[in-house]
Amino acid sequence: MTSQDTSGRPFDDIRALTASMPQPDVKAQDGVANVLSAFSENLNPLGRNADYAKWLAGWQGRLPSVDRPLITVFAGSHNVARHMFGDDVVPKAQARVKSMTEGAAGVRGISTSLQSAFKVFELGIEYPSADFTKEPSLSEKDCAAAIAFGMEVVAEGADIIALGNAGFGSASAAAAIALGLFGGTAEYWAGGEGEAAQARIKLVSEGAKLHKDLLGDPLEVLRCFGGRDIAGMVGAILAARHQAIPVILDGYVVCAAAAVLHKINPDSIAHCIAGHVTAEPAHRALLDRLGLTPMLDLGIGIGDGTGAAFALGTLRSTCQALATLKTA
Repeated sequence: MTSQDTSGRPFDDIRALTASMPQPDVKAQDGVANVLSAFSENLNPLGRNADYAKWLAGWQGRLPSVDRPLITVFAGSHNVARHMFGDDVVPKAQARVKSMTEGAAGVRGISTSLQSAFKVFELGIEYPSADFTKEPSLSEKDCAAAIAFGMEVVAEGADIIALGNAGFGSASAAAAIALGLFGGTAEYWAGGEGEAAQARIKLVSEGAKLHKDLLGDPLEVLRCFGGRDIAGMVGAILAARHQAIPVILDGYVVCAAAAVLHKINPDSIAHCIAGHVTAEPAHRALLDRLGLTPMLDLGIGIGDGTGAAFALGTLRSTCQALATLKTA
């Protein structure tokens, strides 16, 4: 399998979007610093949260606030999971989405408590992406279409987005993406304890060998391993940047989507923060590659947006505290 000429191809528009992007409002960031300058460094009323307040102000272009939050979860299915779960991939993926849409998930409770909009973006649950140990997960056309679909998240009118994933087989895809983007071994990116982890290591290793000639291009890495849900999150993150909407990243799978854009242009995820670090063994390593420090470390072992939602609550409280300090 050899690398192909990408001129005039569906990915060209994606590459163009990563080349020129809006930048944060420095004056708005300075406004936060000015509010806090009335306090001595020893008091430091917001602690490290002051950095997040400045970050948010830069993208909102004003004293920051969380008025129209959106917690959104991308879901898809991956045929590579058949190696571990047989023919139950689609039913299990459907059950996971049902738990999200009907409220039987902790992230829904957090969403309600924050009075946040909540939406599940379902990307072809009934049509799993191909098994990446045998062929690329998606064609270039299908991958670009999933990216475009994910861009629709900005139509929700949010002023901040917390991004989660509930795909089935997505963890294996994320590990393969991380290996494809940053090198290393399948054990490093897909490791863990138990038979499931060993099976995942084997799958990621096989996929990396099959597609080794395409791993120099981040979008080809996405196409070979990512599936529709991860491609959709790439689109969501990219569109949010062009609309200057800040994004809170959740777990390993979400960060793998961000890593695709970061590899193309490190500045492309400057509007993103890591809401938390999960119990996924390689999540912290992936955050290190992205230059992101997690806001929270709660030992959460799921990447469905729960940690990002908790971080959203912290960020909202920070903004409310800042507003109070401004009037003091």
